[in-house]
Amino acid sequence: MPDSASLICWDCSLVLDLGWFRQSAMPRRIFTESGLAESDPVAAAAVWKFLAEHVYHRVELAGEQSPWDHVDQDFTNIDGDLADSPSLVQYVEDDWDGRHLLVRPRPLCAAVRAVLASLEQARESGQWTVHPAEEKAVEELLPLARWPLQAGRRADDAEVLARAAAVRRARAAFDRVAASSPGDRADLPAALRAFSGALASAADTAPEALLNDRGDFMPAALVDAELAGPDRQVPRRHRV
Repeated sequence: MPDSASLICWDCSLVLDLGWFRQSAMPRRIFTESGLAESDPVAAAAVWKFLAEHVYHRVELAGEQSPWDHVDQDFTNIDGDLADSPSLVQYVEDDWDGRHLLVRPRPLCAAVRAVLASLEQARESGQWTVHPAEEKAVEELLPLARWPLQAGRRADDAEVLARAAAVRRARAAFDRVAASSPGDRADLPAALRAFSGALASAADTAPEALLNDRGDFMPAALVDAELAGPDRQVPRRHRV
């Protein structure tokens, strides 16, 4: 019976798909799209590079049946489908635009994810049900938190300032809805305030500071805030 596996570094939010293997009495042999891993020197080099770079990090070997609840869109999937995903060759050769922005801890994402988990638990236990007015407010808010995930693409000053303004608008909207929610419904306002706090590092940063020391890429504070937006904290579906 075939199965697939991936290496996950939880500290760097990085995923390396190892491909397919076959379960049998014999030792498991990892496959890639081009065949056995040992016949693909680039794939083999990527695996060894991943292990060497993350030897002191929290690394997990996960299969299809492993929990993927905390692998979200803020994770970078090597050789993945998103625009910023590096190919195996780019990963091995360190020829990867935006790596310094994408391979880094995501404390804001973890904080927002924890709030959403608590909110979902309250809903599932029946302790809180969504009021129609609240549901409508959330539907209006989510489009404000949908930013492009293109940290590896070069951006000029005008784009940096435009995206920073979008973060400020979203934060103000979260605060407005949180303040207007009924006082006996604490779950949604708490979540919205947490989203607002996740955006604070970028929203409160002066435009001049965002433009300093960024090179040709987006500022790190802005990328972290965008990736921590509630619309990004959707569980990643493992590719099959």
